[in-house]
Amino acid sequence: MIELEKPENRTEVEAAFKENRDLSDQDLSSLDLSGIKLLGFNGENLDLSQANLEGAIVAGANLAGANLSDARMRGTLVAGVNLENADLAGADMSDSKWLGANVSGADFTGATTAGAKSSGVSWSSAKVPPPELPESLIPFPAWLPFLLVGILTLAIILIKKQRSLNSGQ
Repeated sequence: MIELEKPENRTEVEAAFKENRDLSDQDLSSLDLSGIKLLGFNGENLDLSQANLEGAIVAGANLAGANLSDARMRGTLVAGVNLENADLAGADMSDSKWLGANVSGADFTGATTAGAKSSGVSWSSAKVPPPELPESLIPFPAWLPFLLVGILTLAIILIKKQRSLNSGQ
């Protein structure tokens, strides 16, 4: 893992993310990351406390032990994410969608889940489940989030390869 200085804005976070998919132990607290797409990365013990993640897509990520306390996650899509022992106390998860996330040992004390929906999430395995559990979506196969992440990752790789070929001409 490369130790990064704390990024000051979304552009710096996106640049760091493209350069290095391992954001373990980094401090991204209080940043406006609304609408960002974070796919297939390691963010173990990542600090996203008080960050604005509204409308973001977080998929295929390891966020074990991450701090998302008081994060604004309204409308965020969380798919195939490991949030084992993560801190989401006070997070606003309103209108978010949770698909196949591991929340074992996670703390959702005081989290807001109005309008949130989930499938393939065992809320009972959380250290402290959300005060109001998200509404269940129609069940889908457990492998579906991983297939979607794989397709998205492949699309990103193909786009980058095409751009590098075009820039070489």
